[in-house]
Amino acid sequence: MAHLQFIEDAQGDVVDYVVFCSDYCSRFHAAGEYKGWNGCHEISVSEPCAECGDPVAGLDEWGEM
Repeated sequence: MAHLQFIEDAQGDVVDYVVFCSDYCSRFHAAGEYKGWNGCHEISVSEPCAECGDPVAGLDEWGEM
Protein backbone atom coordinates (compact mmCIF):
# COMPACT_ATOMS: atom_id res chain seq x y z
CA MET A 1 0.00 0.00 0.00
CA ALA A 2 1.25 3.44 -0.92
CA HIS A 3 1.33 6.73 0.92
CA LEU A 4 0.58 9.62 -1.43
CA GLN A 5 1.22 13.34 -1.45
CA PHE A 6 -1.15 15.08 -3.83
CA ILE A 7 -0.01 17.94 -6.06
CA GLU A 8 -2.72 20.53 -6.63
CA ASP A 9 -3.12 23.29 -9.19
CA ALA A 10 -4.13 26.89 -8.42
CA GLN A 11 -7.81 25.87 -8.23
CA GLY A 12 -7.10 23.11 -5.70
CA ASP A 13 -7.62 20.24 -8.17
CA VAL A 14 -5.30 17.25 -7.86
CA VAL A 15 -3.11 17.12 -10.96
CA ASP A 16 -0.48 14.58 -9.87
CA TYR A 17 0.81 12.68 -6.87
CA VAL A 18 4.08 11.53 -5.34
CA VAL A 19 4.43 7.92 -4.08
CA PHE A 20 6.04 6.94 -0.76
CA CYS A 21 6.57 3.60 0.98
CA SER A 22 5.68 4.92 4.45
CA ASP A 23 4.36 7.86 6.40
CA TYR A 24 7.90 8.43 7.69
CA CYS A 25 9.24 8.96 4.16
CA SER A 26 6.27 11.16 3.31
CA ARG A 27 6.88 13.37 6.38
CA PHE A 28 10.63 13.55 5.78
CA HIS A 29 10.21 14.45 2.10
CA ALA A 30 7.54 17.10 2.77
CA ALA A 31 9.54 18.90 5.45
CA GLY A 32 7.27 21.77 6.57
CA GLU A 33 4.58 21.04 3.96
CA TYR A 34 3.31 17.76 5.51
CA LYS A 35 -0.51 17.66 5.40
CA GLY A 36 -1.13 14.53 7.47
CA TRP A 37 -1.31 10.78 7.04
CA ASN A 38 -2.49 9.70 3.58
CA GLY A 39 -1.73 5.99 3.32
CA CYS A 40 -3.36 2.69 2.27
CA HIS A 41 -3.71 3.66 -1.39
CA GLU A 42 -3.53 1.10 -4.17
CA ILE A 43 -1.44 2.23 -7.14
CA SER A 44 -1.73 0.74 -10.63
CA VAL A 45 1.94 0.02 -11.25
CA SER A 46 4.89 -0.48 -8.92
CA GLU A 47 7.05 2.58 -8.31
CA PRO A 48 10.04 3.37 -6.11
CA CYS A 49 9.49 5.52 -3.03
CA ALA A 50 10.26 9.16 -3.87
CA GLU A 51 12.31 9.50 -0.67
CA CYS A 52 14.23 6.27 -0.01
CA GLY A 53 13.85 4.37 -3.29
CA ASP A 54 12.32 1.23 -1.75
CA PRO A 55 9.82 -0.45 -4.09
CA VAL A 56 6.12 0.25 -3.51
CA ALA A 57 4.07 -2.64 -4.91
CA GLY A 58 1.36 -1.76 -7.38
CA LEU A 59 -1.56 -3.83 -8.62
CA ASP A 60 0.64 -5.05 -11.50
CA GLU A 61 2.53 -7.22 -9.02
CA TRP A 62 -0.62 -8.83 -7.65
CA GLY A 63 -1.87 -10.05 -11.03
CA GLU A 64 -5.51 -10.52 -11.87
CA MET A 65 -7.82 -11.26 -8.97
